[in-house]
Amino acid sequence: MPALLEKLTARLALLHAGRVYAGFTRSLERFPATQQQTWNSVRALLAGSAYARALSLDRAETVEDLRRAAPLSTYEDVRPWIDRTAEGDLTAMFRPGVRLLMFATSSGTTSAPKRIPVTPEFAASYRRTWNTFGLKMLRDHPEAILRDILQSSGRMDESRAPSGIPCGAITGLLARNQKRIVRRFYVGAPCIAELPDARDRYYTLMRLGLARDVAFGVTANPATFIRMAQIADESSETLIRDVRDGTLTLDPPAPTGLLDPVLQRLRPNPARAAELEAARDGADGVLRPRDCWNLAFLACWTGGSMGHYLSRVAEWYGDIPVRDVGLLASEGRVTIPLDDGTPAGPLDPASGVFEFIPAEQDEAARPDVLLPHEVEVGRQYIVLLTNHSGLVRYRLDDVVRVTGRLGATPVVEFLHRAGGVSSVAGEKLTEHQVVTAFQATCAQLNTPEFDFALGPEWGDPPVYRLWVTRSVPGTFAARFDEALAAANEEYASRRKSQRLNALVLSEVDPQRLAALHQAILERRGSTPEQYKRPCLFAKPDELAARLDNPHSAP
Repeated sequence: MPALLEKLTARLALLHAGRVYAGFTRSLERFPATQQQTWNSVRALLAGSAYARALSLDRAETVEDLRRAAPLSTYEDVRPWIDRTAEGDLTAMFRPGVRLLMFATSSGTTSAPKRIPVTPEFAASYRRTWNTFGLKMLRDHPEAILRDILQSSGRMDESRAPSGIPCGAITGLLARNQKRIVRRFYVGAPCIAELPDARDRYYTLMRLGLARDVAFGVTANPATFIRMAQIADESSETLIRDVRDGTLTLDPPAPTGLLDPVLQRLRPNPARAAELEAARDGADGVLRPRDCWNLAFLACWTGGSMGHYLSRVAEWYGDIPVRDVGLLASEGRVTIPLDDGTPAGPLDPASGVFEFIPAEQDEAARPDVLLPHEVEVGRQYIVLLTNHSGLVRYRLDDVVRVTGRLGATPVVEFLHRAGGVSSVAGEKLTEHQVVTAFQATCAQLNTPEFDFALGPEWGDPPVYRLWVTRSVPGTFAARFDEALAAANEEYASRRKSQRLNALVLSEVDPQRLAALHQAILERRGSTPEQYKRPCLFAKPDELAARLDNPHSAP
């Protein structure tokens, strides 16, 4: 692109970013009105469906009407409606004529995964929030405009619903439908997500990226940045040779034709290969992205346990700004962070209708349910969401803390998952899944069940440690690891992509585990009849510490 045209394009991009951001800030000032507009749109999408009739949504004209008509819901409450939709009966959940682009998949509380319907309206809203996020980033970091982007996205068609509708990552859908003018700056291509091996995917992205002028990287999980950098360093000889020769070396090679869109763009680049070799040799033989790119910033999760990764990200990518990508899930987006160095961001009032349960009422049969204007700064809440996926008053089960307000809009930061859920790499492992996997492993190995406990530990990458109170067959850890993967597809994905290490096993004296449970019982003030022994300890490194000191603070 000619220099003059590039300057003009950059100027137009900044003007566009300013208009987009101004529109977003106006919606924050008009938060209640925007929430009503969002409900009007969602209600129209559901009108006439069996689901809407069951919830009496036809009479719920206002947000307050919605709160009176519909009960709080979990995925298991809405699963029967989604299953009917997945089988091809779209009017089970949506008005006649609505089509589905895909189902976004995520881990459920049972072994069956969640399938979130992605309507065109839901996809458009998701895309709008990413555009708002990205344009604000570029407005804050104009040195990144018209430069290359390293992005890791998933595959939108990992599987198919019974009706044939694709199921997978919504990031894959967005990548496929990205505007051409934007797509030219991405170092990768959607076909890379179809490589079956995670190492091959990461190598390919780094092979392409290290030959270009990457300005920033975007991926939800910071562990992905770390793993990509490690693979580039481990394979530096091959990678530099590929850049020099204009090749892509995978072993075994990619399926025939799969990477043609990538291979057609490759050209020999001896000058860049020499630069990479010099960067590696000048850094004690370690190839680090910070020495190869002039990075403006990175974008990834920084809240909750994800903050643990940031120091290691900096080791590889340098001491550069990091922008949290916001609280978002397969079910939808909640926040759009607007500043570097904080996981907090305002709610996006056009993404969904938001309500909140005080975190201390997590297990209450009839919890208080608050509207955004009722939440208090400094307090913690569980998020409820109603949006264009068809979810209505849905417990997202993410715990957030309100850190302030922007206009009429609460600003919140993600803390952790509610209840007995562990997620050090995005796996969202539940206690139910752990128990199911344990029982399946015992049955498979013909081993009587016994007391055990499971907890994550930080490592490179993190790992789950299973503490057992008796001797078990030597294959128990591997079989249990496989059973967890079968029970939770997110855990399977993190294991396959090497963001979680293989489960390890340790034997513990039964009295030590019993002492830990007694200490928990006393702390809670429960009776032995009320106490349910937890088998999953969600905080990293907590379990080993508490086995050594049962009365240490959780």
